[in-house]
Amino acid sequence: MKQITNWLLPLVMVISLHSVNASGGMSAPNHQKDQINYSITIAESDKHTAKVEMTFVPKDSLLFMTQGAGQLPDRWATFVQDLKVSDASGEEIAVKDMTDALWMLPYTPKEKIIVSYKVRLDHASHKWDGGLDGVAYATDWGVFYTGRAMLIFNGADWGNIRVDFNLPEGWQVSTPWKRVGDGPHSFKPHNQAALMLSMIFAGTHKELSFKEGDFELLFALGGDDVLAEQEVYQNMASGVLNYYIDLMGGPPNPAPDNVIEKALVIINVGDMTDGEIIGSNISIILEKDGDPMAKMISRFIFAHEFFHMWNGKTFTPDDQETQWFNEGFTNFYTLKALRHIGFLDDNAYFGVLNNLFYQRYTADSGLGNLSMTKGEEKHDHWGLIYGGGLFVAMAQDISIRKATGNTKSVDHLMRQFYKRYGGTNDQYVIDDVEESLSVLNGADQSDFFKDYIWGTQPLPIEDYLSVTGLDAKVEEGQLKIAIKDQLSPFQQDVIQGILGSNTP
Repeated sequence: MKQITNWLLPLVMVISLHSVNASGGMSAPNHQKDQINYSITIAESDKHTAKVEMTFVPKDSLLFMTQGAGQLPDRWATFVQDLKVSDASGEEIAVKDMTDALWMLPYTPKEKIIVSYKVRLDHASHKWDGGLDGVAYATDWGVFYTGRAMLIFNGADWGNIRVDFNLPEGWQVSTPWKRVGDGPHSFKPHNQAALMLSMIFAGTHKELSFKEGDFELLFALGGDDVLAEQEVYQNMASGVLNYYIDLMGGPPNPAPDNVIEKALVIINVGDMTDGEIIGSNISIILEKDGDPMAKMISRFIFAHEFFHMWNGKTFTPDDQETQWFNEGFTNFYTLKALRHIGFLDDNAYFGVLNNLFYQRYTADSGLGNLSMTKGEEKHDHWGLIYGGGLFVAMAQDISIRKATGNTKSVDHLMRQFYKRYGGTNDQYVIDDVEESLSVLNGADQSDFFKDYIWGTQPLPIEDYLSVTGLDAKVEEGQLKIAIKDQLSPFQQDVIQGILGSNTP
């Protein structure tokens, strides 16, 4: 039960053992215990209420909602109403509300039970640190939920899960799960984790689908401002998907127990531009009537979070010491991807480097005081780890291209990690990154790591950029970059490789 917080694990084990004894015998056969069905109903007359019905043979006597909403006394259960449990004959089973989004049955039933409840969609009346994009909200064209905010769970590792939606006429539902052919709104999630880490949008929105082999990238677009740029999102999605697959050598390939068959991207119009990733799903809210910068930020959020399907999910770090690699290198390839598909020109690329990254890097209080390896500090020191990590990627890319006559680059590191860790449970550590970069450079990189990654020295990115044929300098705290008029063919190739405007 990996998705339950650590403090809850001993409680679940005790409850499970107690439940076997209290029920007077062994549990039901596996083929019965391994089936669970969810039925979710949203009515046209009250789209702010979702009615959920679970049918299953319990694995133990505990019902729970997964982590999150920690600022609320009863977490996600704050929004749950009219919880009722009954057996197959309709006899009601008493449930003890343990608060903290936990409920206890008096024993573990050995036969099928039905759990029914309502979820009130009034999440917007509460304050959320990360915004509503990762929680739940309603729009004029539909409703957004996350699995963690809507669903109650029991046990773990269900082998046969089905989710059916009953929706108003004309509505559709977008989810990251495979469709089941015998129902217009019926799905089969891969496992319980896919339920917990899911996003759901039901309404009259527009869907766009992009497929590569067995992998599907699904977009759900809602709101006039978003729908007006449907073609833009279509070009962006297909372009970024193809760029990342060409770069890596294949679609996302995480560990066998965390298969990504579909990535869902939900984009809606809202009060501000924001974004969130949960599992393999991305939610983006675009500010209504937002300026070009707001639109660019929304595209950056998508390209950044989508790259984590590879750097973060296909190859994953063993600890927090490589968050600069996980986030910073992802920023590097986000910029390269957007430049490659024409969503950034040279001036915009350089402007983002300065305004978004260099300014936050140099202004970060951790610069000169904190090692980049303190990944647990990444949210408080965004400039150091997200921005500094980007400059590490760029500096190493330039160093490798210079050392190898532009025959190798950081692209080779990404492909190596994809082949080495993809489809396995193996994880990398910081020494693996340093060793791979040393091999690609043909020179030991321990001094680089000692100074800029383990150490606290500011990375002089302008010096690295200047050796490529770029005119790069820092003036009055601004990183100013321009392409020189006279460049050799080699310099042109190096610059194009750094910017991402050539094929990986």
